[in-house]
Amino acid sequence: MKKLRIFGYTLIAALLCFVSCDVIEEPYLVGEDEAKEILVFRVDTIEGRIDQDLKTVTLDFPGGTDVSHLTPTIVVSSYATVSPASGVAQDFTQPVTYRVTAFDGSTVDYQVIAVVHDADNEKSILSFRIEDPECEGVINENLKSITLNFTEVVDLSCLVPVIEVSEGATVSPASGEPQDFTEPVSYTVTALNGTTAVYLVTAFVTSGMEPTGKTVLLHDYTGARCVNCPAAAELAHQLQNQYGERLIVLSVHAGGQAQPVGNFPNFITEEGDEWYNGNNANPLGSVNCVKLLPGYTLQASAWADAVAAAFEEPQTIELRVSNAYNETTRQLTATIDAWLLENMLGDPVLTVCLMEDNIVGMQITPTGLVNDYVHRHVFRKTFNGAYGEDVDFDENDSYRKSFNLILPDEYNADNCYVVAYIYDNASGDMKIIQTAIQKVN
Repeated sequence: MKKLRIFGYTLIAALLCFVSCDVIEEPYLVGEDEAKEILVFRVDTIEGRIDQDLKTVTLDFPGGTDVSHLTPTIVVSSYATVSPASGVAQDFTQPVTYRVTAFDGSTVDYQVIAVVHDADNEKSILSFRIEDPECEGVINENLKSITLNFTEVVDLSCLVPVIEVSEGATVSPASGEPQDFTEPVSYTVTALNGTTAVYLVTAFVTSGMEPTGKTVLLHDYTGARCVNCPAAAELAHQLQNQYGERLIVLSVHAGGQAQPVGNFPNFITEEGDEWYNGNNANPLGSVNCVKLLPGYTLQASAWADAVAAAFEEPQTIELRVSNAYNETTRQLTATIDAWLLENMLGDPVLTVCLMEDNIVGMQITPTGLVNDYVHRHVFRKTFNGAYGEDVDFDENDSYRKSFNLILPDEYNADNCYVVAYIYDNASGDMKIIQTAIQKVN
């Protein structure tokens, strides 16, 4: 009996240990699986300034510092990993991209920039504000851009900025000089040693403006080795001519006929494969739906009716895109503004995409192989994952967030566009509510 009692106690203790250990080993079940932020980025005693919205880290070094071989210490979210890894030496003479991967496999890229300060060479705008009406400019030092976001109706043609620059530097046009900001304005800062930096200042009014109107997004699932896809692409082009800028086309290369063979172009993306949802034929399309779902998976012959029906639905959200692009570093920052036009229930989610137009490459057509076919509206990648991120409207029913990435060298910036859309994740069919597009350069 005594031995049996001891065995029972041991069994209970083992079960308790099993349950307890399970809870301790898997706390990511409480939402940690999606976390993917750089929390600390340090080189010796230099702490990096982290901008979680722009996904940038800035390291400020004194004059004369050699930044070509620095070893950073990096702390990221629980269960996330970072590449290049913490403790690995890097050359920071140019911006370095660090990719953080969450437990669930989703990723986000940070740009790390090292700035070496020299008093005679300092030429930065430290603050840029309008006092009447009050508005503080948002400075992106990496892109040398400044954004003025007015939340009330204002006459942009005559605003007086107050500008603070680096000690000893000068700025032109001067602080206190009235300017017309209906178009972007360039400000040149000159350092003591005569070198210059040019900032582009852009003003936006995100309140009291007339909505741009209902927009519709057509996903054209295509492939360079799909003989019937050029006809579908031509149909999409005709629909664009019919509806103008209100219809946005995104050509997603996915499926077996999109796989690169020989000299065929490779436009395959992870996000495109996810949206394609295991289908096995092209051309296919969806209208105002994030992915190919039952009821939204359309043959090209059904696109026109689906687009017309989508335009009959009311506009409930205004969505706009503004871009800042640095031709030297090829860093692109896309700023997304949204505001509610009426009360909305559901779960709004924002996805931001990069699209490149007019890419010349091989394509199979009904008349044979064409070597110089022009591929239109090619989806390249997203800024924030295949299914984006939640939109949290503020007390004024508005939303603003910036996203950035380094444009790959093989992309032609002059032909690239940012396409953003908001969909309702609570609807069950991932229905897109509104879309916006803006040229990069």
